[in-house]
Amino acid sequence: MNNTELDISLINKIINKIIEEISSSRGQILDIVDNIRREQEDLKLQLIKIKNETTKVIGEVDELQKQEKAARKKLAEVSANFNRYNEKDIKEAYEKASDMRVKYFTKINEEKVLREKRSQLEIAVKNTMENIDGAEKVVNQIGIAMGYLEGDILSALEGADNNSEMFLGIKILEAQENERKRIARDIHDGPAQHMANAVMKADICTMVIKKDVEEGLKEIADLKESIKIALKEVRNIIFDLRPMSLDDLGLNQTIQQTVKSITRESNIDIELKLKPIKTEIEPIIQVAVYRIIQEVFNNIKKHSKARHAEVKLDFGTKYLMLVITDDGIGFNVEETLKDVRTKGASYGLIGIFDRVNQLQGEIEIKSSAGEGTNYIVKLPNNREVIKDDKRGD
Repeated sequence: MNNTELDISLINKIINKIIEEISSSRGQILDIVDNIRREQEDLKLQLIKIKNETTKVIGEVDELQKQEKAARKKLAEVSANFNRYNEKDIKEAYEKASDMRVKYFTKINEEKVLREKRSQLEIAVKNTMENIDGAEKVVNQIGIAMGYLEGDILSALEGADNNSEMFLGIKILEAQENERKRIARDIHDGPAQHMANAVMKADICTMVIKKDVEEGLKEIADLKESIKIALKEVRNIIFDLRPMSLDDLGLNQTIQQTVKSITRESNIDIELKLKPIKTEIEPIIQVAVYRIIQEVFNNIKKHSKARHAEVKLDFGTKYLMLVITDDGIGFNVEETLKDVRTKGASYGLIGIFDRVNQLQGEIEIKSSAGEGTNYIVKLPNNREVIKDDKRGD
């Protein structure tokens, strides 16, 4: 064993030890995040309760204000007309006005206390959200570090001088971690909440049915609606991961549906030129085409100010060509790609380039200020081409 092999072996041992420590710390931070989430949920419930109580007390304050004003008016009338009212009437008017005044100011103090509690809870909820975001960023960064450390250490060492490529690799990992975090948050904030409510409603249904069957049936109907909403949100999340329409309708019709949706959202006139698909296209290539169209149009909607765009899809026996053109304001391609590689300025472009490169494809972007933009993507359209390309490396 030469010195280089010994050094690499030692480095790998050190790296593995670091990974173990980082993984352990990551687990501890995730536990802390879970505890903060539970605390946040409890605070949110308290906040809802306080808000309801505050709303109720505000209504009571308004009502007492009217009654106190009426009592003072009555007292003033009685006091000004001694000849029409006896001593008992005057005493009663005075006591009532005094009593209403005490009740009114007591209720105002109660409202003040509730408002202060509400403000404190809102700040506490905000603080827990900031703590969760901060902890998630740390977990995200740990995930990126682990992803890079768990990769091929030799490749990392060999490419150590190529900072831009290494940075791009880190940004790709960061984009992947952000996507995982987004999916986790979507599940937590959406279907997970509805399913928790469904469990609670199921318990309520059991209790209500024992007392009143009719009311119990209403609760079951509410329970059914909650489950429907949760199911719909789960389907949306699954669709974002892989559109089922690719399996059911095929690539061309899925593109047509996506483009219709984009047109509705952005008012961009999009022309489609899709070659009829008569041969089988690999599922991974179909997903890549779908995602690239999504990402390109995200960029078009955000930055291009385009009014018209065109999507062309063509393919032969080995390769598939996707060309997307817009009539927007354009951009400096070289400068933008430099920013992407050095600053991580656009996760969308990173995702497109990463996806194309992983599939041994090619991508070219042509654009200049005021001249619109052309995205030209070439992908293999079957598994054999991918295998052949890999053999040639």
